[in-house]
Amino acid sequence: MSMYAEKNRKTKQLIQTSFIHILEEKSFDSITVGDITKTAQINRGTFYLHYQDKFDLLDRIEQQLFEDLGNHIDELQSRYSSTHTFEKGQEQLAAALFSSIKMHAPLLKIFLSDHGRTGFHLRFRDAFSEKVRVNLEKSESFHASNLNVPMDYFLSFITSAFLGLIEQWVQNDLDKTPQEMTELYIDIISYIQKK
Repeated sequence: MSMYAEKNRKTKQLIQTSFIHILEEKSFDSITVGDITKTAQINRGTFYLHYQDKFDLLDRIEQQLFEDLGNHIDELQSRYSSTHTFEKGQEQLAAALFSSIKMHAPLLKIFLSDHGRTGFHLRFRDAFSEKVRVNLEKSESFHASNLNVPMDYFLSFITSAFLGLIEQWVQNDLDKTPQEMTELYIDIISYIQKK
């Protein structure tokens, strides 16, 4: 990496870190570019070299978060073997996701709070739903033709339920380990299946 590229990377990181720090104290709507540049101790021109405005900055942070979580799902999916059952795959997927959520919990807590931008929950759900859909279609043991409901309803239920658990866990300040959350998820699914 060239010295110029490294400087750009560090400046972007400084801007993002400063912005997230401000979001812990102020709502997104009340934050200005001036607040960000003051906290980062850079001039406005430097900010505008990297981002169009605060919306662009937040969009890029959110996109990186969604990509990081999605990469964990992809990594797990690539390790599935044809001998895994669909249920075992779901358990492994849940464990990987809860571990990833724990790593990103400080950011998620801010974005899911009143300080985040309106609609984060919907953008998070849509990104998560698409990733689940793609990975289900790759799974040898999942067959959409066996579903008794349309795929979009199935995905909506799965992602909404899972995101509800994530939100509750984050609100509870990660009072359980990722493994305990996985067990809780499996217990809930098992309970529903028995009914």
